[in-house]
Amino acid sequence: MKTHLQLLITTFCMTAFLFTGAALAQTPSPSVASRMKAIVYHNFGSPDVLRLEEIEKPVPNDNQVLVKVRAASVNPLDWHFMEGTPYIMRAMGVGLLKPNEARLGVDYAGTVEAVGKNVTKFKPGDEVFGGKTGAFAEYVCVLADRAVALKPANITFEQAASVPIAGITALQGLRDKGKIQPGQRVLINGASGGVGTFAVQIAKSFGADVTGVCSTRNLELVQSVGADHVIDYTKEDFTKSGQRYDLILDNVGTQPLLGFTRVLNPKGKYVMIGGGGPSDQGLIGALARPVKALVLSRFVTQEMGMMFAELNQKDLSILADLMQAGKVTPVIDRTYPLSQISDALRYLEAGHARGKVVITVGDNNETSPVSPKLAAISASTISPVLIAVELIAVPLAVLIVPIIAAIALNRRFKRRYPGKRPYRWGYYFSIMSFIAGLGLGSILGAGVSAVIVCGVIYAVLAWFFAQRQHWAWIALTILSFNPVAWIINLIYFWKRWAEDSVATPTI
Repeated sequence: MKTHLQLLITTFCMTAFLFTGAALAQTPSPSVASRMKAIVYHNFGSPDVLRLEEIEKPVPNDNQVLVKVRAASVNPLDWHFMEGTPYIMRAMGVGLLKPNEARLGVDYAGTVEAVGKNVTKFKPGDEVFGGKTGAFAEYVCVLADRAVALKPANITFEQAASVPIAGITALQGLRDKGKIQPGQRVLINGASGGVGTFAVQIAKSFGADVTGVCSTRNLELVQSVGADHVIDYTKEDFTKSGQRYDLILDNVGTQPLLGFTRVLNPKGKYVMIGGGGPSDQGLIGALARPVKALVLSRFVTQEMGMMFAELNQKDLSILADLMQAGKVTPVIDRTYPLSQISDALRYLEAGHARGKVVITVGDNNETSPVSPKLAAISASTISPVLIAVELIAVPLAVLIVPIIAAIALNRRFKRRYPGKRPYRWGYYFSIMSFIAGLGLGSILGAGVSAVIVCGVIYAVLAWFFAQRQHWAWIALTILSFNPVAWIINLIYFWKRWAEDSVATPTI
C-alpha cells in the first residue's frame, strides 16, 4: 500500500506539472522588450496574495507560438498551488516555504500574435485555446505541438478558455479510465460543476444513459446539458436508490465509498476526479480518498480508482470537434476581469459554481499590487516551522525512532537471555506495525475512536509479537498488506523461531 501511496503522491504532483512544467516553458524576452500585465504570487496563502504586476513580455522560440490571451479560467488546481496544499506538494517541488513558480493559471484562449520559424500548424491571427502555466496574463508562449489547438468558430473566447482542464478531465475520466460504452448507465456525481457539465455532455456523445446528481437549484441546468435523469442530493440519497450503474464519475467525493459499491454493477467502474476541494489540505489532502479506494478495491469486484488529466493537443482537438458539432457547449457561471482574480478564486473555493468561472483579459486591467501590509496578512497563516516539521521532521522521526527503539529492546533481550540469538528486525517490524496501524486509521478517515481502536489492536499484536508468539507474527504479517514483508518474515522469522525451539534460556 505504501507503494500505491507513493505512486499517487508522485502522480498528483507530476501531473500538475505535466501541462505546466518545463516542457511548455516560454523563452524570456530581452530586457529591452515590452512588458505585460500578469498575476503573480510570492507567498502561499489566500487569494489576497495574488498581485497584478507588470513583467517582461515573453518571446517565442523557434518551436513556440506567442498567444495574446483574451480569456482564462480558474480551476481547483490554481488554489492548490496558491495555498501550497496539500503540503506534500511543497516537498515534491512546488516550494517548501515560498512558491518556486510565481505565475498562476493554466486554461487560456486567445489569438496567435507570432510564431517561431519551425511552426507550421499555426499562423498569426489564428484563434486558439489550450493549457500553459502562467495563463493569468496578457500573453503566453506555448510549444506548437503541445497543449494548444484551434478554437472552433462557433464558440467565444470565454467558452474556449473554460475547456482545457475541465473538458479533458471529463473526457479522459469517461473514455480512458471509465472505458465508457454506448448504452451504459452512467452516473455523474457533481454534475453541475466545471467537470460535471462537460462530463454529462461527453457521456451523451458516447451514447450513454446519463444520470446527473446535483442540488435543487441546479436541476434545470443539468437537464439542459443533456442528462436523461437528474437526482437532487438534498432530497434523495442515490446510493440507497437500488438503481445500478456501469460507470460512476465522482467529482465531489462527499459520499462514503461503500455507498458507491452498492449502486455499481458487479463489474462496474468508479472513477474519482483528482485534486479535491479547499478543505482537502493537510499533508496528503485529497490523496487520502484514493488510498481508501485502493484498500476497498481489494475486497470488491468493482474497479475503483482515481485519475488526473493530462493536457494534450489530440484531446483538445477532439473537444474542439465536439463543440463545433454542437455536442458540447461550455457552461459559464461568472466572468471576472483579470484585476479581480482574487474574487474569482474566492467564489470558486466556496464550492457553488455552476459550470466554469472565467477571467477576461483586456486593456482595461489596472495594475493593483497588494500592499505590503495586506500581503503579509494574506500569506499562509500556518507557521513555516510547523510545515517544515510536518514535511521533514515527522517522516524522519517515523524512520529513525523505531530503529533506536529496536536497538534498545534488542540489547535488553541480550542481557536477559544471553543464550538466545536476538533479532533487531523483529522489534523494528513490531514498532512499525503499530505506527502503520495508527497511520492506516488516520488515512482512512474513520474517526478518532477508530484510530485509537486500530492503534490498540496493532499495539497488542506488536507486544505479543515481541514475546515471539507465532500467531501474532502471522497476524501482523497479514495486516501489513505488504507482500515484501510476507516474504522477508517467512524466511527470517521461521529461521529465528526454529532456533528458539532448540535453545534453552539462561536465567
